[in-house]
Amino acid sequence: MFSIKWRASESLTAVCAIVITTTIAACAAEPDEAALRRAMDEMEVALESGATGDFVDYITEDFSGNSAALDARQLRATLVGLALRHEKIGVTASPAEIKLFGDRATVKVQVLATGGSWMPQTGQVLDIESSWRRVDGDWKCFAASWTGKW
Repeated sequence: MFSIKWRASESLTAVCAIVITTTIAACAAEPDEAALRRAMDEMEVALESGATGDFVDYITEDFSGNSAALDARQLRATLVGLALRHEKIGVTASPAEIKLFGDRATVKVQVLATGGSWMPQTGQVLDIESSWRRVDGDWKCFAASWTGKW
């Protein structure tokens, strides 16, 4: 009988540990705005390092740029071309204005892009507005529009 009580208390301890761990994990989940900012930071690093694949990991397959003037495939090809042509690409973004709508968000940001011959040495300022949605728990950009030379 003693061993049965001991096993029951052992099971109770295990259940409590699981509940506490689950609660801590739920509380530690990254807030949506922080997740979007992290995604944009990682996209910036990807552009600067020429890691085009890492950048497009944040783009949906049905991406539409500048009112369907550029799709996901064309965006990837453009970025690959830029990475191959220029040793160094610099990206400096202003603080993003993020608006959340459940599993969707809009992000407005100004970006100073610098590089070689594809833009002036002093850089080009782009005003970018992007639309994001949560896909399998991750934020992905499905549309963007920008003004300024690309």
